[in-house]
Amino acid sequence: MGRTAGPLVVVFVAIALLVPTATGAGFGSLGQQSVDADVVVMTADVDTDGTADWTVAYRIRLDDDNATQAFEDLRADIQANPSAYTDRFKNRMQRTAGAAENATGREMAIENVTVSAREETFGQTYGVITYRFQWTNFAGISDDRLEIGDALSGLFLDSETALTVRWPADYQADSVAPQPDERGNASVTWRGQQTFGESEPRVSVSPGDAAGGDGGNGLLVGGILALVGIAAGAYALRRYGVLGGGEPAEPPASMVDSDDSEPEPAAGTDADAGTPPAELLSNEEQVLQLLESNGGRLKQQQVAGELDWTDAKTSQVISGLRDEDKVETFRIGRENVVTLPDTDVTGGDGTDSGDETQ
Repeated sequence: MGRTAGPLVVVFVAIALLVPTATGAGFGSLGQQSVDADVVVMTADVDTDGTADWTVAYRIRLDDDNATQAFEDLRADIQANPSAYTDRFKNRMQRTAGAAENATGREMAIENVTVSAREETFGQTYGVITYRFQWTNFAGISDDRLEIGDALSGLFLDSETALTVRWPADYQADSVAPQPDERGNASVTWRGQQTFGESEPRVSVSPGDAAGGDGGNGLLVGGILALVGIAAGAYALRRYGVLGGGEPAEPPASMVDSDDSEPEPAAGTDADAGTPPAELLSNEEQVLQLLESNGGRLKQQQVAGELDWTDAKTSQVISGLRDEDKVETFRIGRENVVTLPDTDVTGGDGTDSGDETQ
């Protein structure tokens, strides 16, 4: 890939990102067309009224002086005349929304288009061109259920592109198709290369209801969790000498003078870290502890193996941690790598981490 003019190419063809098919019945060519970006991240945050706040970010790796200078020139041009970019992007998106209207029967509009350009670090430095806009009536509403995705039927994602759909935190997913690459508490992510079917992607979500929808199961599960929490709390209190039923544990190492002899680890604790047993840690705490004990970096498959979790559970927990900015993820070849923030992402062999996954 030529790096000298690469970033400049992005601006002039970025408006081709979202393009309706000739028939207007599907969106098989909605993926980027000839966009010279190393990573393209599309995110739709869907609100309860069906409107989606979209972000489309083009990331260009600034790995040499030519690429860096070209991006600096581009950023200056965008800052001097942003409407030259937003107007063309909006026109292209309005054509896409018009085709979606014909396919779904819902009236749609593209509003509040903005563009920005800045440098960001995802393990290494990228120049990032970001378009943001609102797509009204992007999702359908059936009773109180949000039906997301019919405006994107037949979407194609190339190998450089990821699509994330998010929904309100107080909603729960009833169905998702096809199976996403990553799933969070209120989001799903698909990564290319893949072509969605005529009825894909689809996400159906509805408001969560702890008192209904599952008979008495919600109360039963809540009761079980409460008992588990009480038992865990009692164990911890006994462990640290607050309750009776055993000798109090030795104080944490940070409270012991350096010239004191090292105490024997108490039963039921991690002899190396002095932490409570894994069963008293949340899923997220287990992942963070595992990363800390491995230099802040592990392959996602290693996390699954160490914790004896399924790939789906591992992906969901890591996705939630990433949403909270507690971990970062990158891809090396076909494998995902999980790191703690500010961890050196160069491997022992000097190779970099590759593209960030979403």
